[in-house]
Amino acid sequence: MDINISAIKDLLDRYLLGNASPAEHKMVEEWLMENEFPDNEWNKMDDESRSLWMNALRADLDKKLHNNTPTPSEERLQIAHSRYGRMYLPFAAAALMIAVAGSWYFFFKEKPAANHVDIATGPKAENDAMPGTNKAILTLEDGRTVSLDDSQNGVLAKQGDVEISKNGSQLVYDGSAQRAPSNIAYNTLSTPRGGQYNLVLPDGSKVWLNAASSLRYPVAFAKNKREVEIKGEAYFEVATQKNGNIKVPFIVKVNGEDGLLKSSVEVLGTHFNINAYDEEETVNTTLLEGKVKVLPPGSGSSAVLLPGQQSRVNKAGATRVIEDADVEEAVAWKNGLFLMNSADIPVVLRQLGRWYDVDIIYSNKVPEGKISGDIPRSMKLSEVLKIMKLSGVDFKITGKQIIVGQE
Repeated sequence: MDINISAIKDLLDRYLLGNASPAEHKMVEEWLMENEFPDNEWNKMDDESRSLWMNALRADLDKKLHNNTPTPSEERLQIAHSRYGRMYLPFAAAALMIAVAGSWYFFFKEKPAANHVDIATGPKAENDAMPGTNKAILTLEDGRTVSLDDSQNGVLAKQGDVEISKNGSQLVYDGSAQRAPSNIAYNTLSTPRGGQYNLVLPDGSKVWLNAASSLRYPVAFAKNKREVEIKGEAYFEVATQKNGNIKVPFIVKVNGEDGLLKSSVEVLGTHFNINAYDEEETVNTTLLEGKVKVLPPGSGSSAVLLPGQQSRVNKAGATRVIEDADVEEAVAWKNGLFLMNSADIPVVLRQLGRWYDVDIIYSNKVPEGKISGDIPRSMKLSEVLKIMKLSGVDFKITGKQIIVGQE
């Protein structure tokens, strides 16, 4: 029997009002104890706290049912978060529906999917992959490499006036004493599949690198221009820098000479995300704050982005600007989530491949359809694929591969 979002909301209403049947009450509480809260946190809550959290969960379901309704009140979420840490309410709603209905489609397809999915079936735990971690390789100008996941905190190297230090999962360039270099030295920070890292550049700008990405940058910036080169995906928070009364531009070159897509982004002081994986069809630049100018390769027309907009540059250099971009989805990876709003299934699978360091193998044709939902990137691959299976697509983990479309 299919149970939709409205039916789950009705169940929560009955639970909160005390009108749920004994079986329904037991079902909801067993799910909360066994699936959502580590160390049985549900048992440690008082009645008021439980009610706050359940109301927030119900409001999230209401948002999903009525797309334009407000999100749960900040007060309720702040209380729940401050007491019990960050709880992924959309994912919680999805898991609750799975537990109750066994056939609620957290993921949906353009084509009809199977009528029933058993969440107990799916990739076996022994064939599993752990989520990515904070790891990267630093390549110095002279070719020496430093494995950042193995190195201790502290100063790793000194190049000219600049000290390079590791602080947890962050690489920091102290450029406070830097002078304009006569010969510019370049370093490269690279993350493998299954890795991520962040970096503080000599000018104070901050960069977060997603899996299978790299950033090439000077050890010290010139006085009149700051220029770096990105491959893969990165989130930037660019520091404002002036030379007298002139703001020094910050230029991001995308994919360089070896990449399939060549373009650049010019900024002055702003927050933005660039997704430039070669295997994706477009280079996407999403602006959160400030202003950026996107310069496509060749004779393509440039585009100036305002907050909330996204540019998409295809392999031919044509640029399209999305006026009302899904900014939250674009930067979800930095915040520890796979966030999908009608995302193509193959695009999501490529994200999983990069984060879990596995290859995607299609046993038949590439599946069509869209996926919506959000999943913490801290989950094991088998757990993610159990939820993905609700899209109606079969998955099997074999070594370092996800076999798609095989029973």
